[in-house]
Amino acid sequence: MSSFKFIIRTPEKEVFSGEVQSLSFDAEDGRVQILPLHAHYTTTLLSSVVKIQMEDRAMEFSARSGMFTFDHVKNEGLLLCLSCEETSETTYKTAQEYLEFLRTELTKGDLSDYEVKYLQGERLAVEKQVRGN
Repeated sequence: MSSFKFIIRTPEKEVFSGEVQSLSFDAEDGRVQILPLHAHYTTTLLSSVVKIQMEDRAMEFSARSGMFTFDHVKNEGLLLCLSCEETSETTYKTAQEYLEFLRTELTKGDLSDYEVKYLQGERLAVEKQVRGN
């Protein structure tokens, strides 16, 4: 089976780098699956579980606020995000705490329209993640 290079980076570190057979995540415009030699593609994601299938195992990461791009010529995918951790490290309590933070921020009256829209999108994505959808 063919593969492609995939990298996940946050401002603090490189979270993942390796050869994968497939990748799936929820982009702002819907569910995405990437396979080797995918067409050039760029999208954004709010909060999503990123599922990686490698030859010998599968991994899941919880990513927040990111941009994904796939370069067909290099056969390489890159996810840049504000935070990302392996799903096994993410607890229900952590997700609930983030959800509470988002709800608190949305009650503030001094947010711009952009901030409100962004936080509402984050809230919906985290609520979906907490429900396990």
